Amino acid sequence: MVKVTVGLLCRSTSNVKKRRPDEAPEQYLKQITHLYLNDKRLTEIGSEISLCRNLTVLYLYDNLLEKIPEVGSATQLTHIYLQNNNIQRIENLRNLVRLQKLFLSRNCISVIEGLEDLKALQELRIDNQRLPLEESLLFDDQSLSSLSDSLLKLDVSGNRLESIEDLGILSSLTYLCASNNQISDITELNNTLKKMNNLKELEISGNPVMNVNKAKENIIISAMSLEVLDGKTVSRLTRRFLERWQQHAGTLIASPGTEALIKINVLTCFGGMPSRLRKRFSFLFELFLVNCLLSNTKRKVQLMRLNS
Repeated sequence: MVKVTVGLLCRSTSNVKKRRPDEAPEQYLKQITHLYLNDKRLTEIGSEISLCRNLTVLYLYDNLLEKIPEVGSATQLTHIYLQNNNIQRIENLRNLVRLQKLFLSRNCISVIEGLEDLKALQELRIDNQRLPLEESLLFDDQSLSSLSDSLLKLDVSGNRLESIEDLGILSSLTYLCASNNQISDITELNNTLKKMNNLKELEISGNPVMNVNKAKENIIISAMSLEVLDGKTVSRLTRRFLERWQQHAGTLIASPGTEALIKINVLTCFGGMPSRLRKRFSFLFELFLVNCLLSNTKRKVQLMRLNS
């Protein structure tokens, strides 16, 4: 068992503010703002940390902690890094009303809870929890509701989630990583994304839902503010085209025979135009065929040109 001591605290501070030889440890610890206790095989954080009343950033990752330490006296904390420990529950954070970033990746947490008072929290990383087989990460409604106005970035990847429907309340999110889960319902996913009006970047790869025909196209249409999907930029031209096509062809969720229907619908939209207009809009026709017929199936298609 490795515990924190006053001596360890004094040795784990930034080089910017060094302790003077004649300075008492307690007086020195009152002044520090950054504490580096990462990778020290710590199993417990005692009351000594309460001496660090002006802490703003606390590094505790890569240890053996089973509980989030009680750091309520450090009310100035804005960042806590607790990833890669053995923490089983989110607790002891009630007084940290200035907390902006909370990193809890690779622990043993089964429920996102205990965040009701963190009104300033902007980023939460809780990916890849080490849970028993057949269990997945759960969400407490009260905690999610309290974060709806503040949370900007959320990582819940690798948690065997079958749905992220509960996250629809997080309307301020600009970044969501939900990759490597078990999400499979494209309709439910689309409905959830429609509620996230500020979402700019989404990582959703490694889910069964991405095997659904035209999944990417549906996601782009549903997430109206999306700029990056699985690391790839969503261009304005692509979005504009998909939105226009949706107006003519309805849903892009494909079923057997849909590709033939797509061709018919395109010809219906464009084929009756005068030659002069067909030439003007032929680039849309070609872009649609490339996007809808080639992007997912990877097959070579002989494009029909409407320039005649």
